Amino acid sequence: MTAIKKSLQKLNAGIITTCIVGFAGSYYAYYVELAKKEDDLYEAMCDISEHVSCTKAFSSEYGKGFGIIPETSLLHAPNPVYGLIFYVLVTILSISNRRMTSALVVTLGICANLGTIYLAYILYKLSNICVVCVSLYVVNAILLILAVKKHRKLCRKNGTNKKKKSK
Repeated sequence: MTAIKKSLQKLNAGIITTCIVGFAGSYYAYYVELAKKEDDLYEAMCDISEHVSCTKAFSSEYGKGFGIIPETSLLHAPNPVYGLIFYVLVTILSISNRRMTSALVVTLGICANLGTIYLAYILYKLSNICVVCVSLYVVNAILLILAVKKHRKLCRKNGTNKKKKSK
């Protein structure tokens, strides 16, 4: 196995592992949201104090559709649902070692991190710290770093192959 293939394999494993962690965090967030909806007395593990509460963030007006999608829209879903879809999609796409798919994963990672900045601002606006949310922000940053590294490696690999063929 070549060094590049080995490196790509490690990056793919890192991306998939990061997606599994992100999926688990999103699933927990969704579970907390549903549990709180069913039982108003439910207290999540991530509810540490008045200002450190994931339930407060999940049940705010920004907890569905990022606070920007109208309630009448089919897309007005709990934010963790978007996370679940995102991490599954990135996992599937990251299996491919094609430059185009890799570029798509990088683009999705950039979008996720822009969303992270927006949601971090919302937490600031709510005067709240959501441990689960912040953990997912870190996961998104790691995911983007790994995706960029993979894409650069694929670009170098493909660039090298083209030079060899043209000689």
